[in-house]
Amino acid sequence: MSSSPQWEFPGYTKLIHRSTYPAISSTNPSNSAAGKVVVVTGGGTAIGRGIAHSFTAAGARIVAIIGRRANILASTKAELEAASAGKTQIFTYAVDILDESALNAAFADIAKIAGSGIDICVANAGLAVNQHSLAGTVDAWWQGFEVNVKGSFITFRAFAATKAKDNPIFISVNTGAAHLGAFPNLSSYTASKMALAHLLPSLQVENPEIRTVAFHPGVIESDMNAGSGVVLSLDDVSLPADFALWLASDKAAWTKGKFLWAHWDVEELEGLRGEIEEKGELIMGLKGWPRQGEVEVRV
Repeated sequence: MSSSPQWEFPGYTKLIHRSTYPAISSTNPSNSAAGKVVVVTGGGTAIGRGIAHSFTAAGARIVAIIGRRANILASTKAELEAASAGKTQIFTYAVDILDESALNAAFADIAKIAGSGIDICVANAGLAVNQHSLAGTVDAWWQGFEVNVKGSFITFRAFAATKAKDNPIFISVNTGAAHLGAFPNLSSYTASKMALAHLLPSLQVENPEIRTVAFHPGVIESDMNAGSGVVLSLDDVSLPADFALWLASDKAAWTKGKFLWAHWDVEELEGLRGEIEEKGELIMGLKGWPRQGEVEVRV
């Protein structure tokens, strides 16, 4: 793939990708999803649809997509079935992730159909509220927390109750805005996504048998992105789609509990693994702390 002349942020790896590449591709045998049961929330459009396509292309046994609009899900299902030529079973569930009982029922139904637990859950559904902190209503502003934090928490619990016995994986699609700083009119979005980024490590500690990992998908053309009001050069949807697939691979097991960007070159990341683990990098925290290795304590 050719390099893009535009890049708005510093990189963690020297090589930055804007679209898929061999190391994360669904055609790479090391990223095979053969036999896996996969659930993608927000799976009908944009990033979620791309992720569903990647797991289908990688040979998943079942891919279930969850979203609010039945017609959109039906259209994406037809795409996935045509692409898989019947090799992957595709199921759709028109469910709001904030409807706990309905979401629990959907996950239980998927596990029943599969005859086993769910291997991989990609929590992609989200909401970007574009609202000044002193404009609109508090309830409208708070909806970002309802969807991004509560909705993701409900999704995790539904997955935990139906997870596979061996190596269950929960992938949270977050945003770089969770740690990049402040953006005008996006206080609801950035704060709720930061809260979600901090929630994931707690879920990891409390549920060590589940591999949880979060990632920034890039800037992808979507209704949510258009509504955010932020204008940045766009990445190809193949990047987050195949990056999520790589995160679910055995090679990415070491990313457990971390926050990554889809743009970062995974082969460079693998080379940096020892340093990342030794320094405790790619986790959320407070810049500049700790500053002192030894301190004087007075009482």
